[in-house]
Amino acid sequence: MKNIKNEKAYALVIVLLIIVLFMGLAATFMAGSLNHAKQEKVVDTGNQAVAAAEMGTIYYSSDFERELKLLKAEMQQETQLKLNELIACIELPLGAACDSELERSTWEEKVDKEMKELYVQKIMEKSTELDALKLAAEETPFTGEQVQYHVKSAIAKKMNAAQKDVNDILVMDKAVKWVEIVLNVEGKALDNQKELTAIFQVEIPDSFLNSTETRKINTVLITEDEDLTYDKVFSFTPPTISCSELIVAVKNNQAKAPYECKAQTNETLDDFLDSLDEDMDPKDFRVFTDNYTKFVCKNNCNGTDFRGINIVVNENDVGAPNNMNNLVNANLFISGKLTIGNNIINLGKKGEKQTIVVKELDVNVNLKNMYNTNFLVLGYQDKTKKAQIDWKNHIEVSNHSNFCIDIDRIYPDDLTRLEKEISFSDSGHLIYYTDFADKKFVLRNNNNSINQEMTKIYVTRASDYSTFLENCGISMKESKIVPIDVSVPEPIGSGFGLEVEY
Repeated sequence: MKNIKNEKAYALVIVLLIIVLFMGLAATFMAGSLNHAKQEKVVDTGNQAVAAAEMGTIYYSSDFERELKLLKAEMQQETQLKLNELIACIELPLGAACDSELERSTWEEKVDKEMKELYVQKIMEKSTELDALKLAAEETPFTGEQVQYHVKSAIAKKMNAAQKDVNDILVMDKAVKWVEIVLNVEGKALDNQKELTAIFQVEIPDSFLNSTETRKINTVLITEDEDLTYDKVFSFTPPTISCSELIVAVKNNQAKAPYECKAQTNETLDDFLDSLDEDMDPKDFRVFTDNYTKFVCKNNCNGTDFRGINIVVNENDVGAPNNMNNLVNANLFISGKLTIGNNIINLGKKGEKQTIVVKELDVNVNLKNMYNTNFLVLGYQDKTKKAQIDWKNHIEVSNHSNFCIDIDRIYPDDLTRLEKEISFSDSGHLIYYTDFADKKFVLRNNNNSINQEMTKIYVTRASDYSTFLENCGISMKESKIVPIDVSVPEPIGSGFGLEVEY
C-alpha cells in the first residue's frame, strides 16, 4: 500500500511541471505579441508624421503658387503704369525726354530692367514671409487628431541661367534667371517627428515687354521744313496770345509746337525763359516783340543769353540798341533794317551756334569777332527795293561763322565794297545766293583784281535758295500728327517648379 501512494506523488509533480511549462510558453508568446503591437504603433505614427510633413509641403507650396499668380497680375499692372509714363511723354506732344527713337527704346529698356528687379524683390519678400511662419503655431489639418505640421525654415537664393548663386563672388554672370526657395517642413504625429525639404524654383522672364505686340500712340511731332523760301522766313504774322498765356496753354497740353506768342509790355525774355519747364525746349518757341530793347535788354543789350529761343523783331521797331555785343545762343529775326549806333562784336563767343537774320544792316562802327554765328542779310521781298549793307571801319567773319547774303536784293555798290573789304579768319565763310547763272560774288584785291585763291577758300555759292538757307542755319519747324509704337506688357508664364526631398 505504501508503494502505490508514492506513485501518485510523482504524477502530481509531473502535472505541475507541465502546467509551469505551458504558462512560460504562453507568457513568452504574449510578450512577443505585445512588443510587435508596440512596434507597429511606432511605425504607424512615423508614417503619420511623414504624411503630415507631406501635407504641410503641399499646403505651403500651393499657397506660395497662389501668391505667385497674384504677384504676376500685380507685375502686369505695374509694367503698364510705367509704360503710361512713356505714353504721357509722347502725347504731350512729344516731350524732350522721348523725342527720338533711341530715347524711347532706352526708356522701354529701363522699364524692363526695373520690372525684373521689382519681380525678383517681391519674390524674395514672399520667401521672407514664408520663413516667418516658423514662429507661428503648428497647423492641425484634422480636428481631434494629434497630427501637425509647420515651417522650419525658408531660404531664397537668386540664381543665374546656369543655376549658379549670383551672390557668389566667383560667379561672373549676375543676371537673375531663377529664384530658388528651399523650404523645410516638419510633420508631427504624437511624439514622432519627420522633416521634408521642398525646393521651389521661380523663373524670371526674359522680358516684361512684348515688342511685337505694340500700341499706336498718336503724337504731335515737330519736324523740319525741307522746302525753305524767302516768304517762309519773313512771313511771320504775330499771334494775339501773350507769352504768359502761351506757357499755361503748353503746360495744359492745349497748344501745338512750334509755339508762338506776342510779348506784352510787362513781359521780359528772362521771365519767359524762367517760366519754361525742364522738358520744354526754348528752340520750339517763337516770340514776337515790338520793342526789342524793353523785352530783351536789362541794363544794356550786351551779353544776352537767348538759350536758343526764336525772337522776331517788328520792322517798325526803331529802338535798336547802341551796342549789340556778346549775344549768346540767339535765333534773332529782324523784319527790317538793323541799325547799330556803335559796334556788333563778339557774337556767340561763349555759346552754341546761333543765327541772326536781317533784311538790311547799318553798323556805325564795326562788325567783327563773330563766333559760331550765322549772320544773314536777305533784303526785301520786292527785289527792286535794294537793301543796304553799311559799316564804317571793319567787317570780319571768323571763328566758325558764316556771313550769308542774297546778292540779288542788295545795293550793287555795297557788294562792290564788300568784295574788297570783308576779311576772314579761323574758318569764317561767306555764302551767297543769286537767281542768275552768270552773276557771282568774288573777293578782290585793293587794285580791284579778283583774288581767286581767297575766293575758293572763303566763298561758296548755294545751288538753290533752300540749300542757301539751310547752310546758313535757318530751320523752320512744323507740327505733324504721327503714330509711334509703344510696347505692351508681356504676360508672365508659369515658370514654377517644385521638388521634394525625403
